[in-house]
Amino acid sequence: MLLLRSSARVNYQAETRVVVELDANEVTLEGAAAVMFRKLLPRLNGNAPIVDLAAAIGESAERVSALTQRLESAGVLIDPRTAREDGPMSGEQFYSLHRRCAARWLRPVYDHPFWGKVVNGTATRAQVLGFAFEKYHYIEAAHEHMALAAANATPEMMPHLARHFIEEFSHGDIYRKGLRSLFSDQAILHSQPLPSTRALINFLNESATRSSFGYYAGNELLQMTENADEDAVSAVSEFYTAMRAHYPFSGKLVDSFIAHTNADQKLGHENVFAQMCASVPPLSPADVKLALNITRSMAEHLRLFMDGIDEHYARFPSLPRLPAGFMTD
Repeated sequence: MLLLRSSARVNYQAETRVVVELDANEVTLEGAAAVMFRKLLPRLNGNAPIVDLAAAIGESAERVSALTQRLESAGVLIDPRTAREDGPMSGEQFYSLHRRCAARWLRPVYDHPFWGKVVNGTATRAQVLGFAFEKYHYIEAAHEHMALAAANATPEMMPHLARHFIEEFSHGDIYRKGLRSLFSDQAILHSQPLPSTRALINFLNESATRSSFGYYAGNELLQMTENADEDAVSAVSEFYTAMRAHYPFSGKLVDSFIAHTNADQKLGHENVFAQMCASVPPLSPADVKLALNITRSMAEHLRLFMDGIDEHYARFPSLPRLPAGFMTD
């Protein structure tokens, strides 16, 4: 009598390949196991015994039992008769879980084809400049979502969010300085973000009003792209070196990217979420689920943010994107 874990996501990659995504890891089924799992899944209602499940899909009870036992051990399936309600989780425990989840959810962002195009020099001038403009819009939007987060903060979160907002509010000017090497200040200030960039900002705004802790759990995923481990730092350095080499006009832009990362690191932004987690009361299962869902959705919005840059500026090279005006005769 088994159920699929509520937090599991099933990804049918092929007839004989299924990937089940859990919070911090994933389980891959291939061949006969994948085929059997596909047949079983609609019947996993928590009420059917193994023998009934086996009869329903035309398999032996031994084979079905062997598969379901492995999936239960891996955390994919649960037995509602014996599964215990999850208790409160400490902030430190959540921080560890969040780091593992965020690292996995960021993989599609790090694997995005845009990075390779810049490194090998096949990205267009418009794509490179579009990347700089969209990063500027995203960083400048701290005025929106950080203000909302501070206004809706819990007492434990308020000191951290207020401090971070104070430190971050002028960082858009760092990117603006880089863009001023190529565009007038008026053009930069009147430029418009892509809808995909606006969607990322809007999701940050929405998250900030729903849960101050969940908001920063999602924001921490974005911070991780700026304050990464040594391997990621090496990859970022390679990216910037290639950008300078293939696109000589981008030198001041790259300087602004690096200046922003250095500013965040000097302010200790890579440690802010750990400090928050250490100061919050134990988190309920509902709090944990909400914060992880926001974090996962943030990674998906970040992937769409990259898609927008890659696809739009390849087709529409006009920069900057200015607001439409009224047509006159």
